Amino acid sequence: MEQARQFDEIYDVVVIGAGIGGLTCGAYLAKKGKKVKVVEQHSVPGGYCTAFSRKGFKFDAAVVRVTGCEEGGALYRVLRTLETEMDFFKIDPLYHVPLPGESLVMTRDVDQFIQGLRQRFPKEKEGITALFQTMKTIYEDTRKLPALSPLLAKYKDKGFQDLMDDYVRDPVLKTLIDIKNSLWLSSKRASAIDQASRVIGDPIQGFFYPKGGTQKLSNVFAEALKRYGGELELRTLVSSIILGDGKAIGVETKDGRRIGAQQVVSNIAARATFFNLIGEEKLSPDYVATLNRNEISLSAFCVYLGIDYDPREAGITAYQSVICETLDINDVNKEWEFLLNGEFTIPHLLLMVPTLVDPSLAPPGKHIVILMAIAPYNWIGRSWREDKERMSKELIRKAEKLIPNLSQHIVVQDAATPLTLERYTLNSLGAVMGWSCSPAMFYNRLDSKTPIENLYLAGHWTRPGAGVPGVALSGLRTARLILGEGKGGAIG
Repeated sequence: MEQARQFDEIYDVVVIGAGIGGLTCGAYLAKKGKKVKVVEQHSVPGGYCTAFSRKGFKFDAAVVRVTGCEEGGALYRVLRTLETEMDFFKIDPLYHVPLPGESLVMTRDVDQFIQGLRQRFPKEKEGITALFQTMKTIYEDTRKLPALSPLLAKYKDKGFQDLMDDYVRDPVLKTLIDIKNSLWLSSKRASAIDQASRVIGDPIQGFFYPKGGTQKLSNVFAEALKRYGGELELRTLVSSIILGDGKAIGVETKDGRRIGAQQVVSNIAARATFFNLIGEEKLSPDYVATLNRNEISLSAFCVYLGIDYDPREAGITAYQSVICETLDINDVNKEWEFLLNGEFTIPHLLLMVPTLVDPSLAPPGKHIVILMAIAPYNWIGRSWREDKERMSKELIRKAEKLIPNLSQHIVVQDAATPLTLERYTLNSLGAVMGWSCSPAMFYNRLDSKTPIENLYLAGHWTRPGAGVPGVALSGLRTARLILGEGKGGAIG
C-alpha cells in the first residue's frame, strides 16, 4: 500500500482531462449531486475541440465539424441529457470532390449519391445498389449493439475494401465510395463495419458546425459542468494517479497537490494513463500486453490560412472539398502503406472554408481556409520541426488546384504538426482518433471500467469510439456506470 499523506482537496470524483468526454462525464456526475473536479493541463477546455485566434481570424485547431446535432442524433441527446443547448449551422452539401468532367457532390440524400454513382458506372449498377443496401443493414445492426447479427459477424474481422470487393470491381468507383473516410484510414485497413456505418450514417446524422466555432461547443459543456456545481481547473498537469490498496484514491498534480477522490476518471490517452500516471509494474502482464498491442491511429498535419479573397470566386461553394492525388483505390492503398511506414505522402487532402458557413470567424470581407492531411508522428528521415514550413507550402500548392493563386492572398498563416497536436492534447503520438479504426480495434476498444478499482476511462480510447458524439457518449456512459445507472449505456 502506498503511504498516503493528507490530501489537500477531496472530491467524490476527479476527472483528468477536459476533452468533450471528460466534460460530459463530469457535468452529468455533478448534475446528479456528485462533488466533481475536472483537471486540465491546457489553458482552455475541449481537447481537440478547441480554437485559437490570429489577427481577428478564429481557427478550429482539429475538430472541424460535428454530427448528430438534430433531434434523435447522438450529440443532440447528450446535450439534452445535460439540459443545455448549442446552436449549429447545417452543412449541406457534406463535401465536394473535384473530378475530371462532372464533380462529385455528397449531400444528405444517400439515394442521390447512389444514383450519381450508378450513372457514372453503369456496368456496376446492380453491385452499387446491393453494396449500399448491405451497408445500410450494417449501419442499422450496429445501432442494436451489443447484439452481433450474422452480417456483423461476417465482416467483423474484415476491412472495408473486402466488403466493397464483394459487390463492385472498378478501382475508381471504390475510391469514390470511400473518398471521405479514406482521408483518415485506407479502405484496406479500415474496419468494414465502422466504415460502412459512416458512409450511411454520416448523411443520416448530418454534418454541423457550432456557431462561433468548435471552442464554443467545448465551452457549453464546461458551463454545464459549472452550472451543476462542478469545478474546472485549467493549466494543471496531473503527474500521477494515487493508489491505496490497489485502488485509485486520487491524483497528484505536477505542483505537488494531492486531490483525493472516491473515483478517478481519465479522459487522457490510455497508454499515458497506465504507463505514466500509474506505472507498468502495477498492472497485470496481460493488460500491459493489450495496451502495447492495440494499434494507435495516425496523426495529422494542418495548415491554417486567413485570406483576403473570397473562395466562391474560384467556384468553391462547399464547406469541405477533397483534393484527390489519385482515384485508383490500389494506388491510394499503396500511399497509405507509405504513411503507415513513416513516410509523409498525401493520397487525399481535405480543404475546408468554415467562413462559408460562419462568416463571424474572420474579419469582414476575409475568409479562413484550413488544409488537413493525415500524417505519421515519426517521419522517417525528416524532422517535423525542420520541415514544417516546407510542407505547409506543399499543401498550399496542392490547394491551388482549387483556389488559384491562393498563396498570394494569405494574410495569416499557421500550422500544426503531429508534435503540436500531442503537445496541446497529450494524445499519444498525436493520434487523431485514439486507437485506430481497424477491424482488430472495432470491437476491442478498452472498457470504461479498468482493472484498477475505482479508475474509469472516457474519450476516444474507450467505447464507443472516435468523434465528438462518440466521446460525449463515452463520458455519459462512464458517469452512469459510476452512478450505477444500469450498465451505463442508456441515453436519456
